Amino acid sequence: MKKITAIIPARGGSKRLRNKNIYPIWGKPMLFWAIQACKNSEFEIDVCVSSDSEEILQVARDLGVKTHSRGSESSNDNAYKQVAIRAAAKHLEEKYGKSDIYISLQANSPTLTSMQLDKGINALLKNNKDEIFSVDSNLMQNAAFRIFKGDYVFQEDLSTNCGVVIAEAHDIHTLGDVEKIENEMIKI
Repeated sequence: MKKITAIIPARGGSKRLRNKNIYPIWGKPMLFWAIQACKNSEFEIDVCVSSDSEEILQVARDLGVKTHSRGSESSNDNAYKQVAIRAAAKHLEEKYGKSDIYISLQANSPTLTSMQLDKGINALLKNNKDEIFSVDSNLMQNAAFRIFKGDYVFQEDLSTNCGVVIAEAHDIHTLGDVEKIENEMIKI
């Protein structure tokens, strides 16, 4: 059985929607839905929330997942998400050992389902790719997830042995986005 770890980067400094990653949607903190997608997966996925915000980390602990306190170098407005993912993966490997697969899972895509996540993991395994990322039905990357084979999470260059899966996921960045999603969809 493959050891799979999902890392949810949840920076506290959201500008357009304050505390976006824990803002309530369908009555739960937004990052709850990413965690649920992992928990409902056909795979056993270990989850870690990486944040610079103690409030977000506490919500994550209350939801029963591991946490990683981010340094300022991976938390400012100009920091790339992958820098935070690499830092969290390094922390997790030092504490719990290596994973065979890592998932960078966006907290602000609450419509993502476990079936979409499973589709990505299966595509990585079946096609022996180093990385799979999510795209919308127009084949545009939507950043809902990136799935990496073990050490590829530390890669700093673009992947060449990668693939995509369609995973319609709506990103939340504003209060208007929250209202639109809550009015259009019902989440159970």
